[in-house]
Amino acid sequence: MEHFLYGAALVILTGVAVFLWRREHGVALRHEKEKDAIEREERRMFGFLHGLGEELQEDTSPANMHSYIVNGVVEVIRADAGILYLLDAETSQLVPVAQTESLAPVIPLPTEILTSGGSGKVERAYRNYVRLSPLPSDGNLLGETLGMDEGVYLPELKTHSDFQTNKNPFLDDVAFLGAPLVYGQKRVGVLAVVKKGDKEFTQNDREVFDSVAEQSAYALGSAIIHIEVNEKRRLERELEQAGEIQKVLLPRVSPELTDYDVSAEYRAARILSGDYYDYLRVDDDRYGIAIGDVCGKGVAASLIMAMCRTNLRGRTSENLSPASVLHDVNRLIFPDIREDLFVSLLYLILERGSNEITLARAGHEPPILFHRETGEIELIEPPGLAAGIDEGPVFKRSVKDHRFTMDTGDILLLYTDGIIESENRMGDEYGVERLCEIVKMHSGTSSSELIQIINEDVIKFSEGTAQTDDITLIAIEKR
Repeated sequence: MEHFLYGAALVILTGVAVFLWRREHGVALRHEKEKDAIEREERRMFGFLHGLGEELQEDTSPANMHSYIVNGVVEVIRADAGILYLLDAETSQLVPVAQTESLAPVIPLPTEILTSGGSGKVERAYRNYVRLSPLPSDGNLLGETLGMDEGVYLPELKTHSDFQTNKNPFLDDVAFLGAPLVYGQKRVGVLAVVKKGDKEFTQNDREVFDSVAEQSAYALGSAIIHIEVNEKRRLERELEQAGEIQKVLLPRVSPELTDYDVSAEYRAARILSGDYYDYLRVDDDRYGIAIGDVCGKGVAASLIMAMCRTNLRGRTSENLSPASVLHDVNRLIFPDIREDLFVSLLYLILERGSNEITLARAGHEPPILFHRETGEIELIEPPGLAAGIDEGPVFKRSVKDHRFTMDTGDILLLYTDGIIESENRMGDEYGVERLCEIVKMHSGTSSSELIQIINEDVIKFSEGTAQTDDITLIAIEKR
């Protein structure tokens, strides 16, 4: 009996030992399988990050990077479908930029698509609808995800309020995982994936997905900055080319008049200018001189000034009335000029063998006339409305021809407001009075020397401050 009990106890202990060994072995096998799965997932993760780095290094197109991110994250966490949205800064909409071949049903299915045909046709139409439909950046699942500080996980996507209004057969047993893409402090988009067929995202899937989303946000943010920098460089090159063209349009030589010595100076505040001056042959004995200033700077101002130049050049030949020329220019530019813009213009005609000058002024700064005989300064101030404000009647009534004379040694200075509005460090303006004094003090110099003296004095006056407006000067000396 005693031997029997010992034998029974041995059998039981052996059985327990076998059971425990099998259980521990099973646990070890499970751990080994889980370890292998994690290692495989890590390898996929590292492969994704390596490929993403290569995408950045090779600077491929944005479309290729977007596709790589979506397909890469689906492969890493063994999802069934995915989609990437980027936030459009101008419209504040989430715009789909890439999705997998398999449908990612992350937005509601419209009824008209649901009833459009068989299941295959409906699925294709639904996928195209998802691919082409931008979304508001709030008030929906993807918008909510964009605003979150962490990823969003829904074991049953169809339980979200977005999908309660109509039936969607593509949502059965679909799990959703989404994450905001944040670069620095800027939200750039949303990455979303789904699993279908009653499959769930594990905790490890979610952690890996968060890491992928973080790296993708960095890559996208870097790519966006790279694109913006390249676009800025391209625009700068185009502006520089436009600026060079604009300079070419300015006169290269002074008018061929033995009775007058004419010199000019032009300095743009930016690459493109709203200032303009020109010398225009009227006939064999007469030259026109024009100066103008658009209210504004940059591209818009330069385009308007180009319009003025074209219209002026097309109407000065054989026309001895400056006012008539400006009337035509105003009439032609008025339909195409914005309400918040206008152009100040001044146009005068010099005649060989004559000391009489005819001038018309459309809201421009009054010319400074220095009389050599008396040593006095006179401002030529005929009335006149700026061009582009009135379609015609008022402009015609206000802008009229004005005649005056210049004797030998007299100097006429034309200028834009960039001169007199130049400021020093104290905020004081250069002003008309200072300009008149400079003309008076240096009236014995040639027109080119006077221009240089004025220019240097303005630069010295405004030392330490940036030039904020275009500057144009024309000095005319009667010989």
